[in-house]
Amino acid sequence: MKRLFYVFISVSLLFSCTNEEPKQFKLTGNALGTTYHITYIGEELAHFENKVDSMIAVINHSLSTYDEHSFISAFNATRNKMEDSLYKSRFGKADLYLFDKMVRMSTQISEKTDGAFDPSAALLFQEYSRAKSEGVVMNDSVVKHSLLHQGMSYIQWDENNYPLKTDSLVQLNFNAIAKGYLVDIIADFISANGLSRYMVEIGGEMRLGGLNFEDSPWRVGINTPLLAAKSQDFFEVLELKNKAIATSGNYQNYYMVNDSLVGHTLNPSLGIPVIHNLKSVSIIHEQCAVADAMATACMVVGLERAREFISADTSLQAYFIYEEDERLIGELME
Repeated sequence: MKRLFYVFISVSLLFSCTNEEPKQFKLTGNALGTTYHITYIGEELAHFENKVDSMIAVINHSLSTYDEHSFISAFNATRNKMEDSLYKSRFGKADLYLFDKMVRMSTQISEKTDGAFDPSAALLFQEYSRAKSEGVVMNDSVVKHSLLHQGMSYIQWDENNYPLKTDSLVQLNFNAIAKGYLVDIIADFISANGLSRYMVEIGGEMRLGGLNFEDSPWRVGINTPLLAAKSQDFFEVLELKNKAIATSGNYQNYYMVNDSLVGHTLNPSLGIPVIHNLKSVSIIHEQCAVADAMATACMVVGLERAREFISADTSLQAYFIYEEDERLIGELME
């Protein structure tokens, strides 16, 4: 489960009237089924809220599986490739670009994690959601069918650079990376407008630019991974600048079947929910989309394999919280 980060920002109540003093601006709202919080320091961005709304709308129109009229929904429904007329009538270059970007990035991360992160396992995710809503275990025959029809390698491009699938039953779901990607889009927009000090957070995924309003690194609290913990019970506080961070956990949203615990994290390569001693992982990277996807992958494979992921990639850092001898242990890995 994605856990909400809390950023500690000591906000001055009095702003200087001189032009030399920077100002801090904040914006909150809803996006991708959750909330967002944006803070930036410097000159006010004109019509910023409208522009953020436009970015959210484009992401939804391209990548939302909850919107039956989105690009990804049309792609999932087609047998192999969409007709050119459908691209021209319902979708634009932005839809195609975002979809293409997600497929290529996800393919790289899926290969790097040996399929622990796999957006092509949409059929499997659907079966898990059905089983959970009905309070039953996943249907073995459906799981076996789903495993036969997943793999990012089934997504290719035609001569016009339009996406197609070489297995007609493959479907995609980018929910484990989309929030991080939207964070990057908004953060890149702020940077492109000459501002280097900002915090963009969507549903717990976050990117932090420069220093905060007090000229210090942004302080990010990582929640204690216990059901009884309150929203502001922090296990650790990290100081970050010019980095993105995303957290995934496996201690909430599970369900019970005949007194047996069914975990929230689904292993897409095996088709089974997993529970292990890794309770929470926070991944730090320059891109929030990468941090988002890698946090999911680490929760799938568990502590030891997750450590191998971090060791193999110098662009990644991680903060693990795991259970050992009935106590929680934190570990920062750089």
